[in-house]
Amino acid sequence: MMNEPVPGDVVAAVRVARTCLLDAQFRLDDHGYHCRLLDGLQDGASTLLAEWAGRDRPTPALTVPLYFTEAAQQYRRAARRSY
Repeated sequence: MMNEPVPGDVVAAVRVARTCLLDAQFRLDDHGYHCRLLDGLQDGASTLLAEWAGRDRPTPALTVPLYFTEAAQQYRRAARRSY
């Protein structure tokens, strides 16, 4: 991305932004909502921080088995965490 290090105040600001985005995701989840756009923003902030720290971009998660996804959906319905 860049050859020069990213200024510390920029890194700090992106860390704060990432934390705020995570907080928003958790608050939405508590109300039974999900926003893919918010997920993308938080993912982007995390990716920037990883790259600036000299780490590789996170790899996409492996495919989750269907039975695992169905169990999670059943749990969320039982816990009244989704509509």
